[in-house]
Amino acid sequence: MINTAMYLQYLFDMAKNLGATIIRVTLPKSSTLEGTLRHATDTIRFHNFHSRSTNDFSAQETKIDAFVNATGLGARILVPDETVYPIRGQTVTVMGQAKRITILDLNPTPLDRRSVKSLEPNITYVLPRPYSGTTILGGTKQAGNWDTTPNAETTKTILENAKKWAPELLNVKGEFDVVSVQVGLRPGRTGGARVELEKMGEFLVCHSYGHAGAGYQNSVGSARKVVKLLHKHFGFEGEHVAVKL
Repeated sequence: MINTAMYLQYLFDMAKNLGATIIRVTLPKSSTLEGTLRHATDTIRFHNFHSRSTNDFSAQETKIDAFVNATGLGARILVPDETVYPIRGQTVTVMGQAKRITILDLNPTPLDRRSVKSLEPNITYVLPRPYSGTTILGGTKQAGNWDTTPNAETTKTILENAKKWAPELLNVKGEFDVVSVQVGLRPGRTGGARVELEKMGEFLVCHSYGHAGAGYQNSVGSARKVVKLLHKHFGFEGEHVAVKL
């Protein structure tokens, strides 16, 4: 079990320490992925030019070897890839760290974009978040549901289902002390995650999206595969590929 907020900050800091440049920008919409990448290229060149001496015009010639498309649910429109769809997840954060991890799948049938439409919780889990003093309770796996508004009845059911499995978190009134309720849309994809190279006009793209609810679990393996594919493309397949975490 990991504290995802701490983990993301760690990855962000590690990338910066390795020399990564972070550019926060909203790219204009384009009818094609190639068009969007052209906007991204212009943005990078503009940033590089203005971050150097105004007399250094070589920054305008910034060479980009490849893009990695890790846009999650956004890939549905960006690529476009109509096999990408949302899997709605509603969770509740409560005070205290549970003594153990508990996961009960109440809907063991295979999940696809045509199933699990109901707002009723179909999975019960208790996930203590290390070093935070909180626990995550869940939840739902609702394929094809774009609603990001928390449902009050769903929250009530999640809390009731979790009482049996984390009684140590209940207050003197026998209830959880709720910190927040949140809804997220997991990036599902019919056929599973897509991690592969594609030539888009003048651009080389390595896609890495569609991991559904297993983004953290599969992130290291997917990153290694991305690096391996790019190394092979550029003729470095003999080199050892590693993502150090």
